[in-house]
Amino acid sequence: MNVLLGMNSRSYKGFKIGIMAALFSVLAAFNPKPFETENEEVNIIVIDAGHGGHDPGNLGTGRYRKKEKDVSYDVSLLLKKYIEENLPGTKAVLTRNDDRFIELYQRTVIANRANADLFISIHCNANENKTAYGTESFVLGMGERDQSLNKTAQLENASRLLEDNWESNYESFDASNPAAVIALRAYQDAFLQQSISIADEIQHQFEGRVKRRNRGVKQQPLAVLRGSTMPAVLVELGFLTNPGEEDFLQSERGKELLASAIFRAIKAYKLKREIRDASLQSESMINDMLDPIEIANDQAQKVIESSTLEKQSTIKPEIVPQSGLYFSVQIAVSRNDLPCQPQNFMGLTSVYKTEQYGLFKYYFGTVTTFRQAEALKDSATQYYPDAYIVAFDDDHKIDLKDAIKRAP
Repeated sequence: MNVLLGMNSRSYKGFKIGIMAALFSVLAAFNPKPFETENEEVNIIVIDAGHGGHDPGNLGTGRYRKKEKDVSYDVSLLLKKYIEENLPGTKAVLTRNDDRFIELYQRTVIANRANADLFISIHCNANENKTAYGTESFVLGMGERDQSLNKTAQLENASRLLEDNWESNYESFDASNPAAVIALRAYQDAFLQQSISIADEIQHQFEGRVKRRNRGVKQQPLAVLRGSTMPAVLVELGFLTNPGEEDFLQSERGKELLASAIFRAIKAYKLKREIRDASLQSESMINDMLDPIEIANDQAQKVIESSTLEKQSTIKPEIVPQSGLYFSVQIAVSRNDLPCQPQNFMGLTSVYKTEQYGLFKYYFGTVTTFRQAEALKDSATQYYPDAYIVAFDDDHKIDLKDAIKRAP
């Protein structure tokens, strides 16, 4: 059993302190900040524009002067602007303020020294298949469940080879060393659910507000995330190797839309972290407050799909509890596939799970009205203080506010 699933908030905080103390010896090279356990506020956000200087990132189709390093920097500048203009008291820090090369490990060092509450690394994707398209977000992980996904890690980690003394910079982690692997897994578990939460929200905003294809949230052994001592996510804005998507990514409107989608995701994540009681009022407030940057439903934003484009894969839940519109309470996320039995979930019955990209999400109950969902949540939060209500239409997760409007 994953010990994280059966802890109350006080014991979990103590466990995290112990984990971090044990890991400092393994990850000391990254100079992490002291682990904060009480503060749920998200006041400092570090934005990492991928690549830079003599590392251009991927070159796209070659039709544009700007490369991955330039597009990621443009979007990062816009995101910083949106945060500072619309979230008073929230500080946005860039890892680079111009076209310069910064080592991957130094990017998280910058975040750690800034005492950041969130780290977002922004990139553009590439693929030999010129029809590949869509957005995806990555959290730290070993990625052993699907080795084909390691292509992204290989592309992004390749920047290490451009660093002076790159081998010594990363020698503290050896994937063949069982102790190092255990340390990495425990380390990432301390922030896994929060990292997945912001990554999920980013993907939701990309899909719902900017009409991009959602390729999902995945785990990969990404060097740029490894040293972070806060929730961290690497975002792939789209494929510069797809001509249609490259046109969108290179356009000023496209950059504005993508930056505003990430901003809205950050705002939703910030509110959810700072408003611990995700009741009807707080969920409604979260959704109602996410409108300072309006997104137009512009058909020109879309990459035209044809029979030659790769098909979008839909990963269905392992258990589909019921059809139609329903609410559940998400109580945990883990890499461990646990039997949905009461003894594994603090005595809770009616627990079910879904699986996507090697991550298991555990839900409590299925009901058809939001009032019933609130009662479920009250029961769940006795054991899982961070539990929150989610909504589904058949096996597809949908916006909670929309579900509340549609529910009886």
